[in-house]
Amino acid sequence: MLAILALAWIGSVTAWGLIEARGESSAVLRAVFGLNGVFHPAAFFVLWRRLLPMRVVDMACLLFAAGLCAACMALRLYVPALGAKIDIQPLYLWIPVIYVFAFTLTGHRSSLRLSLAILALFVAISLPYLLQRPVAPHANFTFQLHMVSAILVAALYFFSSYQHRLQAAQLTVDELARLANTDALTGLANRRRVGEEVAAELVRARRYGHAFSVILIDIDHFKRINDRHGHGVGDAVLVDLAARAKEVLRDVDMLGRWGGEEFIAVLPETGFAQTLDKARALCAHIAARPLAGDHAVSVSCGVATAQTSDSSGSLVQRADEALYAAKRQGRNRAEGA
Repeated sequence: MLAILALAWIGSVTAWGLIEARGESSAVLRAVFGLNGVFHPAAFFVLWRRLLPMRVVDMACLLFAAGLCAACMALRLYVPALGAKIDIQPLYLWIPVIYVFAFTLTGHRSSLRLSLAILALFVAISLPYLLQRPVAPHANFTFQLHMVSAILVAALYFFSSYQHRLQAAQLTVDELARLANTDALTGLANRRRVGEEVAAELVRARRYGHAFSVILIDIDHFKRINDRHGHGVGDAVLVDLAARAKEVLRDVDMLGRWGGEEFIAVLPETGFAQTLDKARALCAHIAARPLAGDHAVSVSCGVATAQTSDSSGSLVQRADEALYAAKRQGRNRAEGA
């Protein structure tokens, strides 16, 4: 928008200079170019300094252009003494640009209403002229302007509607993709998405020789929470635990819900010792404060680091075996396999 305002100002000043040099100016033209010379820099400054929202500046520019063109049309058609120096053909060439600009400002339906209102304004101004003097010098050109403008508005609405539908379809696709990869309760990656990430990390590990590990996390005695307090509290514990676990993990780590009360963390480029330390820190962090209000919760963790011979299933299976070892050794702890 800043570039458009700058180009509009440069074009207006250049045209004014050329008209003055040819001696074709008038008081009305000087007023028109003077308004452009003031409005465009002012709008540029307001937008550049962000003194007003861009939407407000855009609408002000549209209304200014439409109002100025409408005034020039009225003067040229009805007040020859003042508008004789206004060249109507260049004026009419600029009017379709107003409709194009209108369709960049708002939604396609709002843009249609706005464009039709501007078209109605120009038609209303010229209609008495066309009815009274159908063979006047500018009648045919004015009529053709309105026809071209109507066709242009219809075409712009068609393309705008198509773009709107395309964007809506893309949003639907994106939302379906998100739902397909996200656990509805916790907002974490679901089992399917975590499985894809583990498979991708295995490929990268084989190709580049980078270590990566997984932590399988299970809430200790989660069934007691559900039995004593109900599944609503159990769900709240799962949500809080997901948020608490993220506080320990890095941004590059993926935390997902594996199923039920089990979670899994995928740690790229992380060896066994580092991952085991991270899992122990995770156990301590979760046990440090109650979850979902006043429910003391602990977790057990199983750690496994990818080996050359691992598949996604074998890697998670080894983490699962380590998890059950942690359960057998007293819970609220991390073990590795």
